[in-house]
Amino acid sequence: MAKKSVSWSENHLPALQWLEQPEKHIPGTICAVYGEESFLRRQVLGKLPEVFANALRGEVGTLEGGFDDFDPAQFDAGTISWKRVLEEVSTFSMFGPSRRLVILNDADDFISKNRDLLEKYAESPVETGVLVLELKSFPSNTRLFKLVEGNGLLIDCQPLNEHNELPRWICETAVKKHHLKIQPQTASLLVSQVGAEMGLLDQELAKLALLVEDGESITEIHIRQSSGSWRTQTVWTLVDCVLDGQAKEALQYLGQLLDSGEAPIAILAQIASSMRRLAAATRLILEDERMGRKPNVDNALTAAGVNRYFLQKTSFQLRRLGRERGKKLLDWMLELDFALKGESTLPDRLLLERFILRLAMPRSQRK
Repeated sequence: MAKKSVSWSENHLPALQWLEQPEKHIPGTICAVYGEESFLRRQVLGKLPEVFANALRGEVGTLEGGFDDFDPAQFDAGTISWKRVLEEVSTFSMFGPSRRLVILNDADDFISKNRDLLEKYAESPVETGVLVLELKSFPSNTRLFKLVEGNGLLIDCQPLNEHNELPRWICETAVKKHHLKIQPQTASLLVSQVGAEMGLLDQELAKLALLVEDGESITEIHIRQSSGSWRTQTVWTLVDCVLDGQAKEALQYLGQLLDSGEAPIAILAQIASSMRRLAAATRLILEDERMGRKPNVDNALTAAGVNRYFLQKTSFQLRRLGRERGKKLLDWMLELDFALKGESTLPDRLLLERFILRLAMPRSQRK
């Protein structure tokens, strides 16, 4: 089915266009990040805090420090009231940034329940903060859609067309992110081999980057020989969802793995490799602070064994995780390992789900 023609504007952009130059389109009061492609939504939501903080940088000295300095307020829209949202976005910080960034994840049902209140708010948003709504669907014929477009920013995260847009994105991503070349026909083969999910395609490119030298071309032979099992790819996606705060999606991927017969202890083993690197980087950052040195997140991640191709993504994930959880990661994994090996009477699925929620839950919601 052909895509519906969209009229783009300064206030209504496709996600890839926004990601190319986000600093030119910084939301001022209200923003909707919507669409069925979860990878694009995660990319946009991952970039928004950085862009917002850079816009405020210089106003408050605390923004010059380490990874705990700027922490947007993130909430699961299914567990928060409109009154609380309004309080969060209207709060003026005397000692922090001059404006707050409030992100409501998975806000489709929240809009249905609070449409009248949101419409009234969108007519005249407060200036003390930016309210970001993450949505899978946001019909353009609704009054709220038109109000956000008129007074704020819309970022469209719809899936790319598999026949031209997606292969083009693969070619561009291979060059910009991984310093590799790939022809459109080969990119189309990758889509047919892996599927149209952008998160899996991005991870497959990262894997191919380890097999070929910078500047070399990815060939059909590389793709046919290197495609891993869907279970391995699913674990990679699960880890990204956990560290990006996408708890619901992470639990769905966990369910797929367990329902397919994957052993719980094997899932933990695959997850642990990524978590150990974050734990090691946290330890290095804290050591620098104890020694009176200014910590550098990228240097810590590199020293912990993170590939340079993943530095930007992993840096955001570490900042989101925070130092307190970073310090506890190894203990939590050891505790889970013992529990899965028989020291707990709880079901294995529940143990893994609890671990995932510990890491995916926004820091602003922790007790």
